[in-house]
Amino acid sequence: MKPMVLALVLFEVIAFPLLLIWVLSTNSPTAITLLIVVSLGGSLGLGALIMCGTWNPVMRQWPPLDPAPDAVRRNFQSFSLGLVNLGLSVHVAADDHFLHLRPARLIRLMGAVSTSIPWSAMEPMAGRRGTAVKLGVHTLIGPRWCMELVAPNSD
Repeated sequence: MKPMVLALVLFEVIAFPLLLIWVLSTNSPTAITLLIVVSLGGSLGLGALIMCGTWNPVMRQWPPLDPAPDAVRRNFQSFSLGLVNLGLSVHVAADDHFLHLRPARLIRLMGAVSTSIPWSAMEPMAGRRGTAVKLGVHTLIGPRWCMELVAPNSD
């Protein structure tokens, strides 16, 4: 997938300025349509490049497992890992042993992998009110309902 993603981004870098010049000089409907198509393709390519370069290297160390039948599940939750912000794009299941993250279909099409992170691999971060944990050197931020399961408040 990476060669295709790189080709798509390279195509975007070359085609976008040329099409923009064409649109500005002729105001052709064909040129406008091509500019929109190239822009959308380039945006998806950049998203895929970001997934392959940031989300996947961290999450691949914990392969996805099936959640326990009694797992708490919520869809379309927001998570971020470093500069990657998957707002309303992650389906979550939390059971006794793992936090299961499955990106939404569009994000998976861009190459993001699913993961099952063991609770023992997460370290709560002080001062973040139960929304952020450390995964080694990386910071994972998610909804309070599941991130507080790492170390529930003693309040």
